Amino acid sequence: MRNERLLRMATLMVAFYGLCVSSAFAGESSQFKLSSLDVSLAADGLDEEEAASTTMETTTTETTHFEWVKEAKAAVWPGFLVGMDGFGQFIEPVGMPFYFEDPFIKSDMRLVYIYHKIPGSSQLRGGKVQHVAAQIRVALTERLQFIAYKDGYSWVDAKILPESEGWNDIGIGLKYALYADPDEEYILSGGLKWELENGDIDTLHGSTQELVPFISAAKGYEGFNFMGTISGRIPTDDDLASYGLVWNLHADYKVCDWFYPLVEVHGIHWFSDGERLPLNIDYLDVSSIGSQVDGRDFFSAGLGFRIEPCDWFSFGATYEFPLEEKSENIQDYRFTVNSVIRF
Repeated sequence: MRNERLLRMATLMVAFYGLCVSSAFAGESSQFKLSSLDVSLAADGLDEEEAASTTMETTTTETTHFEWVKEAKAAVWPGFLVGMDGFGQFIEPVGMPFYFEDPFIKSDMRLVYIYHKIPGSSQLRGGKVQHVAAQIRVALTERLQFIAYKDGYSWVDAKILPESEGWNDIGIGLKYALYADPDEEYILSGGLKWELENGDIDTLHGSTQELVPFISAAKGYEGFNFMGTISGRIPTDDDLASYGLVWNLHADYKVCDWFYPLVEVHGIHWFSDGERLPLNIDYLDVSSIGSQVDGRDFFSAGLGFRIEPCDWFSFGATYEFPLEEKSENIQDYRFTVNSVIRF
């Protein structure tokens, strides 16, 4: 049974990977055509600068870095802390921050706050959950990034549970850029995350460890930016947590230099039951509580924005709501706030 669940999860992830790679090869073909046009223009007697102005105008932008970051890169090796430039026109996603991993290789810190309202019609009989966390991402090379994606503190107030607070599990991982074409505004990355079991049981953490393989892609087009991630959830003890698959989609548009309205859609599918709690709901993207959720799904959408007052700082927020009956899961609505400090 466990092998069957892993096979279903792997099949979905491979299908998503194949779709992304197909898009990458399409972009590579377009890049070849553009390069051929440059050569043709040069052959007609235009110099390199004139040829560049005659061809299509690129929308890629370089990322601005602090001086100490540039000095560290020069002192260590290419790409250290700086990562991969050429994707400065993209913004970071906001919703489901523990699983929605963007494909970019860079260094930043993200301060996250989540206010999650539990519906009174759910099995938890209403209440609220609040989370604060600080995510750290460090570019080790131009293509490799270290991720500290989960930590922080939670306050849980569910009506059928004692009110409690405590530390979240810690999650770390690595991400690698598999394909990147700044001229075509396309990047595809993959990686593996590892969530520990150090959190407090009172806040429904600390039950078991979890491995999270993921694939993430982004594509820009005439001021629009699109992003998608698919992640597997593989617990080390399937009695205490459930196998699952999480997918996230993001679209935004650059209205001006500092304002991006955005929309996001999120989904979770569970492949197994746990034996920890006799409930048919799970803790969504925050944790897994080992309940009876085999074959169930969760869908939600988020509307929001991101503001970039300067090159090194941005602020994003979304209002998220379920795309199903509120009694089916434990989300009435959710506010997510995400501040990014780029290095």
